[in-house]
Amino acid sequence: MSRGEQAPAAATPAMAPAELKELLDRDAPIDLVDVREAHEWEIVRIPGARLVPKAAWLDGSALASLSADRRPVFYCRTGVRTRAVLAAVLAAGFTDAVHLEGGVIAWARQIDPSLPEY
Repeated sequence: MSRGEQAPAAATPAMAPAELKELLDRDAPIDLVDVREAHEWEIVRIPGARLVPKAAWLDGSALASLSADRRPVFYCRTGVRTRAVLAAVLAAGFTDAVHLEGGVIAWARQIDPSLPEY
């Protein structure tokens, strides 16, 4: 790289809704985590997920809840909040962590249209 050039931004590790569905269908060892707030969780969620809001990841208090034998998969409404969570989790050494591309909205549109959107 020549002087003055910037390195390309690192891609955020993401998983498509169809890939997540496949993992859930075969009961793969993943830890599906919703990083939205409780009132959003009450509106819609992906079955099998657990709720741990974004703030707990950013302050580090939720890191101990991750298991080394389950791949962390994070989601929010559209994928914006999970980018910050993913950065913190990756920095803590969970290098196989990913986020759901498009969040629960993409899941509802592509996998389960019976789920509400908000």
